Amino acid sequence: MKRNIFLALFLVSIFLVSVVPMVSLAQNLPAGQTVTPSISPGQTVTPASGNTFTLTNPIAFRSICGLIKALFNAILQIGTPIAVLFLAYAGFKFILARGNEKALTDAKSNLMNVIIGIAIFLGAWILGQIIATTVNTIATQSGQSGTSSGACN
Repeated sequence: MKRNIFLALFLVSIFLVSVVPMVSLAQNLPAGQTVTPSISPGQTVTPASGNTFTLTNPIAFRSICGLIKALFNAILQIGTPIAVLFLAYAGFKFILARGNEKALTDAKSNLMNVIIGIAIFLGAWILGQIIATTVNTIATQSGQSGTSSGACN
């Protein structure tokens, strides 16, 4: 029973933190006026003279695909040294076992987990590359350029 109450409170708090500010901070535009969401990085857009707000693109990406690609590249750059450190740690566990059966079993288990983690890490990266290449190929074959169709480069 306490678990259900906790879950309900958690969901209500997520709703209050995420949805309510979006609704309460929304701005009404005058009739017939629209805001174009496509803004170049660093570009400032100021609407007609009747409005008083300025919209600046805070990120350096023009598309969601570019943002996702940058995030995956950052994860790859951070994950690679971490994987090497875990491999070195597994090696040290073998050295420090010194013939102790329990410690050797633990070191073998640790090494297997590190290898499985690296395989999952690299497999996800390869799968992402395959999907991006497929999307780009389909966009090119349909006669659309990669940037206008939203394809990842």
